[in-house]
Amino acid sequence: MPVVDAHIHAYPPEVFADPVRWGAEQGEAWWTRCVAPPGRRSLQGWVTIDQLLRDMDAAGVDQVVMLGWYWERQATCDWQNDCFREWHRAHPDRIQAFASVNPAAGVTAREALERALDAGLCGVGELLPQVQGGRLDDDDWSGVFALAAARGVPVNLHVTDPLSCRSEAAMVATPLDSYLQMIQAHPGTTFILAHWGGGLPFYELNPRLKPLFKKVYYDSAASSLLYDPSVFRRVVDITGPERILWGTDYPLLTHPRVAREPTFRHDLDEVRGSVAALTPAELELILGGNMVRLLRR
Repeated sequence: MPVVDAHIHAYPPEVFADPVRWGAEQGEAWWTRCVAPPGRRSLQGWVTIDQLLRDMDAAGVDQVVMLGWYWERQATCDWQNDCFREWHRAHPDRIQAFASVNPAAGVTAREALERALDAGLCGVGELLPQVQGGRLDDDDWSGVFALAAARGVPVNLHVTDPLSCRSEAAMVATPLDSYLQMIQAHPGTTFILAHWGGGLPFYELNPRLKPLFKKVYYDSAASSLLYDPSVFRRVVDITGPERILWGTDYPLLTHPRVAREPTFRHDLDEVRGSVAALTPAELELILGGNMVRLLRR
């Protein structure tokens, strides 16, 4: 089974040559604050596509899934989708990509999403209403979820652990009850909740709620910045291994004390290590089997 990173980001060189200037020119204030937070060191790394492929080869990663940012402007989403289409077409066996969209743009957003999916992108997200505007239960957001269900593609949403909002520069509160209501309202949509769903897997311990989560997946992006590696074992014991996706948030510097450049190696070592305590069968699903199954749908 191939190793698939279900959550990475990528930008062309003109973006990271001067991210502050680029973000200002595009009107993407939140993105700029996240990648270049004022007054403190950024954990954001930057790589070319050639470097991404070299890093994948060095770590034994077979495929990656590029996620769009939760852009504030639909025009930026369209631009990113154009980049993703180009990179996927150049490396179809290595690079898959989800479509970036801002649901708050209404019909324009849904039409753009249709075009992106028709062009070969294979999912939707990463999305975040607290930055993009609107609410998970309004008509625009519900329209995107319904479209994804009709097209049979998953939707990835950013979720923040309520106890992890230490810095407004990089995090925004995402009330977990709104995600629970979203799941209830859209049983036909497959959701991927990033960053371990902000702790939402533990809601599955409630026998009344657990049946609602059949089509909900959790990715482990930025796990080492949020939780002890034992989170893998603990969540598997609650949900089973079939709905967990290994993701890194590459090229984020997820192990800044030991790696000053983007790499997949430390995240792979963590999930395969003794603290994560996963069996070979569980690892096979989490490191690629589950994502391959989702993409084949």
